[in-house]
Amino acid sequence: MAVSVDSLLKLPAGAAYTRRSGQANIKVATHGDTVYITGTCDSLQRQVEYYEALYHTARDALEQHESQYQQERKQRTSPALIGTVNLIVGLFSGIILTVIIITKRRKQ
Repeated sequence: MAVSVDSLLKLPAGAAYTRRSGQANIKVATHGDTVYITGTCDSLQRQVEYYEALYHTARDALEQHESQYQQERKQRTSPALIGTVNLIVGLFSGIILTVIIITKRRKQ
């Protein structure tokens, strides 16, 4: 679409030039000193809506996965605590086994 600047300046308030070609639309309007040009395409709009829906679905799945991860992380015991408990249990079981073995050998 070709519109001269003079034609744009002579437009009354709220008026605009529009043109449609197949699925494409264009609108040229002025508001004060600013020229607004809007272009749309039906098939492009459908693609935008499709990809927006995909984005929202993926975002929701990611947020759900993240909340599950945070919940599992809160419930999980600290690896340092597990290591410390295993060390203490190992030491005590070693001491107890040593005492048992020594007392059995002394009885023989």
